[in-house]
Amino acid sequence: MIEYAISRLDNSSKIQKGDIYRYYGMSRQAFRKGVLKLEQERRMMELIAEEVSRHRNIKDRRAGSRTLYYNLEIGSRYSIGVSKFEELMSEYSLTLSVVKTRLITTRSTALSRKYKDLIKGLIINNINQVIVGDLTYIYIDNRVYYLFSLFDYYSGRMVGCHGSDRMRKQEAMEALEQFIRLRGVKRIQKTIHHTDGGSQYFSHAYLKKGKMMEFSVAENCLANGYAEQRNGLIKAHFLPLINGESLKSFQQGVQYIKDEYNNRRQEKLGWLSPIEFEEKWQKAPEEKRPKKQIYNYEESN
Repeated sequence: MIEYAISRLDNSSKIQKGDIYRYYGMSRQAFRKGVLKLEQERRMMELIAEEVSRHRNIKDRRAGSRTLYYNLEIGSRYSIGVSKFEELMSEYSLTLSVVKTRLITTRSTALSRKYKDLIKGLIINNINQVIVGDLTYIYIDNRVYYLFSLFDYYSGRMVGCHGSDRMRKQEAMEALEQFIRLRGVKRIQKTIHHTDGGSQYFSHAYLKKGKMMEFSVAENCLANGYAEQRNGLIKAHFLPLINGESLKSFQQGVQYIKDEYNNRRQEKLGWLSPIEFEEKWQKAPEEKRPKKQIYNYEESN
């Protein structure tokens, strides 16, 4: 505004530049400092915009401002606070639009009706106490693929995942076997395995493979909300980045996503990655570990 007012002055005008600065309550020196600061900010945001674009194209398609701030270490590299960074992301049109998603559920099996929801309202303070699973789908390169995922409820770590172009019990068991290999049979005795009532999870073969665990079934989508939310995040942020020209390339991409997700810092974990969160609290005495209470949809009604 000041620059525009000054540009309108001509030699016949009785108004001087100093009058304009005084009118806006600013000295010429302060104005120049402000212009310099804005120019520095513009150059900084040009660099940040390039990093944001690269990160979203390679690592996380739907990375939000706060996630970018911590994972790109913006604070230490550019000496800027998270609130100011979020403001600048909005000012420079680098924020994301809201994505609408639709829910599809797996078909329950009669066998799953024998099981109850064992986790609603449960308080946990360690890994391997509860794992949750879900199945999602995505269209890539004109093909439909399915992703079976298992997450440790305490740390949010993806402990098993398998991509396929089919959704049979064999595919679900691939994710389960990854979890067993990762944790070891002795460490998952009495772990609660919680999913919806999908036939893949309650087939005789699957139940036999996970016989060391206790099986729990969600009574509705709210009761398996954590797993569906995690899979929704994977679907929106990571899956669009991978190659789906063949099943092999999709499966390779899924393993890359697993590593990327497990090493990405998350707000709900105090801006630690799931792996860092596990490492930190495994060293702490049990009484000092943070507790998490699992959502009980019945109490909220």
